[in-house]
Amino acid sequence: MGKRCFLWILLFLFCGLFHLQAQWDDSPGQYWALKSYFNPSFAGEKEAINTNVLYQYPWHGIENAPRQLYLTATMPFEFFGKRHGAGLAVYNESIGELRNSLMAAQYNFKKEIGKGFLNIGIQAGVYDLHFDAGSKHILMDSLQLRRGTIRVKPADKKVIDLGAGISWTGKAFFASLSAMHVNQPRFYVHNDSLTMDIQNDSTRSSIPRSYYLMAGYNISLFHSLEIEPMVWVCTDLNTTQMHATLRLEYNKKFSGGASWKINDGYVLFAGAVIRDVELGYAYSIHTSGIGKNSKGSHELHLRYNFPFDYFKPKRQPHKSIRLL
Repeated sequence: MGKRCFLWILLFLFCGLFHLQAQWDDSPGQYWALKSYFNPSFAGEKEAINTNVLYQYPWHGIENAPRQLYLTATMPFEFFGKRHGAGLAVYNESIGELRNSLMAAQYNFKKEIGKGFLNIGIQAGVYDLHFDAGSKHILMDSLQLRRGTIRVKPADKKVIDLGAGISWTGKAFFASLSAMHVNQPRFYVHNDSLTMDIQNDSTRSSIPRSYYLMAGYNISLFHSLEIEPMVWVCTDLNTTQMHATLRLEYNKKFSGGASWKINDGYVLFAGAVIRDVELGYAYSIHTSGIGKNSKGSHELHLRYNFPFDYFKPKRQPHKSIRLL
């Protein structure tokens, strides 16, 4: 226990060395619902076809604020007596009329070790770029009128995007490390914000390689009440985002809690399972950064697990000829 506490303290001190600035990838408040999106080694984690949809509406009240949609679907399978996982990750972000979208396939190799699994995953996809997500900023003139407007640098390019990750999953504990945009896809951006003019000067840019660390521990208390402290860290070695989360769950049906986002603010969230469908909502309160000029951020999450026998043909009832 002492060693585990030391590692958590070391992690917090390490993250405190960085300063939060604009990054390419944003951090959803309910990041644990998208573990396979940020790390392909979580593909096939559940013994079912696991599907998740998350919609994020950040920085409400700021014109051209981005909208983000995440979709993940994963499943386990066996091949030559070995356990594997497969998955699909889809992402769409829009700012005004500009859209970036990613579609990626995932593969995961699972190795049982002790009471858990060591997972090694890879991801390959295509990113359809129409703006530089790392160039988000608020137009200063609009702030004088108390009306913020997000501006970005447009682009137009389809690029290959690669990722990889490793994780260890047990009955009550998980830890993972992954890298997204490993190949640092390159593209050209245009100087004219929110408009596309091929005659404008263009500059070469790239999606920075990002590293993710995620860990959580499930503690059973009493009367079907569980508490799960979690941490999520993203860094491109220049800037860092971090969530420190405390999530409570009752009877596997109701959940809620809060997160602290370093140099950004706080997230309050709640969820419930209704007829095997999990619904979640999160609200972010921003105390610094771009979000400070907004009315907060909203987020909706939907999850459903399809059991494997759901797709098996049902046996048709019939009568024995002996009874006729």
